Amino acid sequence: MNMSLKKSLGWVLVVLVSSCVDPYRPPEITAPNSYLVVDGFLDSGPGTTTTIRLSRTQNVSDTKAPTAETRAQVTIESDRNETYRLNETTTGVYSITGLSPQTSQKYRLRIRTARGTDYLSDFVAVKPTPAIEAIGWRVENDGVQLFLDTRDPQNNTRYYRWEFEETWRFTAGYQSFYEIVNKQVLPRLVDIYRCWASNRSTNIILGSSARLSQDVINDFPLTFIPGSSAKLGIRYSILVRQYALTREAYEYWDQLAKTTQSLGSLFDPQPTQVTGNVRSVSNPNEPVLGYFGAGSVATKRIYINRSEIPFRRTITGYESCVVDTLTLPEVMEQNKFIIDLNDDGRFFATSDACVDCRLRGTNVKPAFWED
Repeated sequence: MNMSLKKSLGWVLVVLVSSCVDPYRPPEITAPNSYLVVDGFLDSGPGTTTTIRLSRTQNVSDTKAPTAETRAQVTIESDRNETYRLNETTTGVYSITGLSPQTSQKYRLRIRTARGTDYLSDFVAVKPTPAIEAIGWRVENDGVQLFLDTRDPQNNTRYYRWEFEETWRFTAGYQSFYEIVNKQVLPRLVDIYRCWASNRSTNIILGSSARLSQDVINDFPLTFIPGSSAKLGIRYSILVRQYALTREAYEYWDQLAKTTQSLGSLFDPQPTQVTGNVRSVSNPNEPVLGYFGAGSVATKRIYINRSEIPFRRTITGYESCVVDTLTLPEVMEQNKFIIDLNDDGRFFATSDACVDCRLRGTNVKPAFWED
């Protein structure tokens, strides 16, 4: 058999073998499982709003957003038989304002779904949270590393969880000074050049001083911002929320982080079922995801100005914007936005994506923002 014939037969075998391979979809992935997910925390701060979010799990193969659990009856109960009902403010979100839990009492969450299934959490103590001592930052690795210091002088906390929300001011690629109203070119009244964008943390951020003699955490890394990020283009702010955890709550969040955030290689922890403190009353074997906790929340905010950092190049996302010189009919026909007037009676114009910052944020200044 000559060499060319051997090669031809080899390719035929490859095609035949590959055509017989069907994708394997384990029943754990394709089964129509829909378990309750509870995301909530009883905030003991004065005048604060406690929010409980209810949703349903979805399979890995699903592409749609998780289904919210609506029309449920959600209550918080104290160990002294006091009951507080939460209202569904938006789809699957249940809230109550002005509830002031006492540190001398314990509380639990009770849920009755629209189908009549009852879920109940364990009683939890109200855990006070110490203040955040400092939020700092330094330039390293061609970016800005933000870090946190905290301590509990009473040595009663030991276990911590953090969330943060970033907000930054930015501008569009070009400023539009004119707009078309009823086929007339008029000065633009609404500022669509200066905006603010926000981003919430998504990873589970945990820290512990349990192995230390003092309840102190210093130089804890929160997040890293590349030096070219648009976040650092003008003025940046970060609000950090700190939660004190019980050991049981810390172990839950730690296991959840390992299961959801450390799946990059064979050496990372393999996925396992994470058990919280909420369970079905009628079926204790039914998986329920989530952990109900209670306590105060410590917050701290800082700002960083562009002038404080050495980086000079910012990737804004507007680098590909092109400005055309057009007549008014051309501007209207091409749905362009007018930047300014040209001396020859035409207009400098570009697309809305290059002049309307509202497409990437809001032009309403946040109430907390300090210039």
